[in-house]
Amino acid sequence: MSKRLIAHLAILGANIIYGLNYSIAKIAMPDYLKPLGFILLRVIIATVLFWLVTPLFTKEKVQREDMMRLILCGFFGIAINQLLFFSGLDLTSSIDASIIMICTPVLVMIVAFILTGEKLTLFKVGGIALGAAGAALLLANSPKDSSGGGNLLGNIMILFNALSYGVYLSYSQAANGKIPPANGA
Repeated sequence: MSKRLIAHLAILGANIIYGLNYSIAKIAMPDYLKPLGFILLRVIIATVLFWLVTPLFTKEKVQREDMMRLILCGFFGIAINQLLFFSGLDLTSSIDASIIMICTPVLVMIVAFILTGEKLTLFKVGGIALGAAGAALLLANSPKDSSGGGNLLGNIMILFNALSYGVYLSYSQAANGKIPPANGA
């Protein structure tokens, strides 16, 4: 099997897991796990996996001047991001949450503009307007289910989750002298 095919299969697998995350988390909450328990479980599993795998591949040490960047990235990319996602998902429907998350690339572009001065073109602003209108239309017409669909607080938490992730992506790339792509890729 070629490395390219393996890479594409890995990306496909990651996206399948990401897509299933909404439904699995919604089924598990609140009957089996509360949002904070879900986050704790994910962080513990990820930490153990990183501790096991990192020595096999990494020989670098983190520079002292990079520690604050890592702390900020962890705060926006994991702590706030995950807290708002699972708490918001607990209050709203998985459909609403997945539709709101469509805004992430738009938020990345806006935050990149603010943090790094990335240019906003008429084409990009038009894309923002079209994306916002589409997400609003989908949310306004989404079916409300018995699991709390349509909860405004939950939807706002999911939106701020996307914003937090946009800050993380933009800041981590700006810290490396790179600007994240506006399409979120």
